[in-house]
Amino acid sequence: MTVGDDDAAATVHRVAALVAGGLSLERACALLGDEAAWLDGRRGATAGLIAAVLDVAQETGAPMAPTLERLAGLLREQAAQRRALEAALAGPRATARLVMVLPLVGLGFGFALGLDVLGAASSGGIGTWSVLAGAALLVAAWGWSRAIVRRAARGEEAPGLALDLVAVALAGGGAADRARELAARALERAGVAASGWGEVDAALDLARRAGVPVRGLLLAEAAAARTRARLDGEARAQRAAVQLSLPLGACVLPAFSLLVIVPLVISMLQGALAPLA
Repeated sequence: MTVGDDDAAATVHRVAALVAGGLSLERACALLGDEAAWLDGRRGATAGLIAAVLDVAQETGAPMAPTLERLAGLLREQAAQRRALEAALAGPRATARLVMVLPLVGLGFGFALGLDVLGAASSGGIGTWSVLAGAALLVAAWGWSRAIVRRAARGEEAPGLALDLVAVALAGGGAADRARELAARALERAGVAASGWGEVDAALDLARRAGVPVRGLLLAEAAAARTRARLDGEARAQRAAVQLSLPLGACVLPAFSLLVIVPLVISMLQGALAPLA
């Protein structure tokens, strides 16, 4: 997206208000100027999600103002989910950064005590090999920690989007199968990969067998999909906080010993034996 979800939601809400007042989508975008330039799909500077929703609404004749209002709510909900995930990952990320600076803190203590840590590390003997092995472990811990946090941050970009888009298509009064086809084609044209087509088919089949309107069921399933995505993100962040203890125990603590303790001991021994030499 060329703009943040919160900014996009605010702009979409303004456009929705203008459209509800009787203006066309193009006229509403023109009145807002640069603020809504990216919203007009014909100008080529629009987000894929917004382009797909507007494409379906215009092709099916769905009420534009309610569609835009729901789109703005969807964007705000996605922004809130992203902020919640970032807040949940703040602890694991801070832990990963903290454990990486522990060896540097230890070296600082060695210098403060007046020990020749650099001399011991560059002597070419055990101290040098110890520092090289510790540095390798520290690099491994850095990569391992980043991989854990990256996996925790990975999630579906727009959960429930397929369900929402089919509901938009149905708002135009078309048949369910055609609504599904139009939604899939709009997402493909916009270059948006959306999951949840299994839930769409299940909802359409259930409504067909029960003989009831399916749009409300699709919207409920979309809201449930976003709730599941939020809970899954929080669970991944909690697992990441636990998993970060693995590189800490397997790499950082041994690296601390190799980078700090061994050179400090060698430096102390050299200082103690120097008068005898």
